[in-house]
Amino acid sequence: MSSEVNRYGGGYIVCYNRTMLINHIHIIKMGGTIEFRDPSYEKINDLMKLDITVEGYLKNLVKPHFTYDIDNVCQKDSREITKEDLSKLWASVKSSKEENILITHGTFTMKNTAKFLEGLLEKENLKRKIIITGAMVPIVGFSISDAGFNLGYSLASFDAVQYGVYLCMNGGIFKADEVEKNVNLLRFE
Repeated sequence: MSSEVNRYGGGYIVCYNRTMLINHIHIIKMGGTIEFRDPSYEKINDLMKLDITVEGYLKNLVKPHFTYDIDNVCQKDSREITKEDLSKLWASVKSSKEENILITHGTFTMKNTAKFLEGLLEKENLKRKIIITGAMVPIVGFSISDAGFNLGYSLASFDAVQYGVYLCMNGGIFKADEVEKNVNLLRFE
């Protein structure tokens, strides 16, 4: 296998006689159900040594062909995110050296956060591809969860989107003003 670094900090790798683009993705965690820890599962999680984090999921299960770094801004239900939390998020986005930024976030207010970031990207004329994703069911501890799918679909979508802020849920990529959370169907439409 041969490899080289591209201008975005990722690289190219020859794998099975194909050249794959290796992106570097800056992941920023805001909390939400995707990494939810339910007190009733704490004892089971401790006994089974479950790693319920996004980084544990990527490192131990996915073992991706891309590189990433992770910032933890807050671990909150999105309805509890404050202006201070949003300011920290913006500072992380603005200082990132990466073009591709994935934000894990609770589903109740991810649309508001997307609009907040859209306004600042435009004001600062900052070129970033930001995808915000979350889950209705946590990534680990439940046999049926949308978290892994939403995370994977988000990570795979960076090459398909233009600069801007997007919500990625249920196999769709949406601008904030194009989508609503349907709590009855547990999906974004």
